[in-house]
Amino acid sequence: MSNLSRMKTNQHQKLQHEVADLIDRHKARIIMICRAYTRSREDLDDCFQDVATRIWEGYANFRGEAAEATWVYRVILNCAINFSRRSARQPSTVSLLDHDIIEENPESTRATQKLYTLIDRLNPLEKALVLLWLENLPYSEIALIMGISVKNVSVKLTRIKEKLKTYANTTKL
Repeated sequence: MSNLSRMKTNQHQKLQHEVADLIDRHKARIIMICRAYTRSREDLDDCFQDVATRIWEGYANFRGEAAEATWVYRVILNCAINFSRRSARQPSTVSLLDHDIIEENPESTRATQKLYTLIDRLNPLEKALVLLWLENLPYSEIALIMGISVKNVSVKLTRIKEKLKTYANTTKL
């Protein structure tokens, strides 16, 4: 094997390791967002795979102009929304809420299921905003990820919170 071939192999292995580490660091976020846009465990797995593939394909071109987390959020949201749109054209399957994905204690699980049921009623943009807010991201970072102004984030989140309260009060969960 020539020196050039060894160097390319080493670079490829280094890239694989970096991408695997990146996905591992953001795994909980990927699952949380994909879960909100899917209806079954199989769909969640497929959506996760789409995100991982997109991260792998785009990582070499990531220039670092935005924070790594911001770039990853955009990839996750774009993949999840696109997956949701593709899935909407297909017959629905068993609800994701019937599966054990990330289980804590029973009380927490019930509360999480109720929250996802309410979030599921939102449109894709509203889902994205509320999921980023639930991650405790500052409005400035949410604005950067979503490509809208900070003021717009604030206004939309206020409206979304009110909508979720209304859903919670009028929906038997």
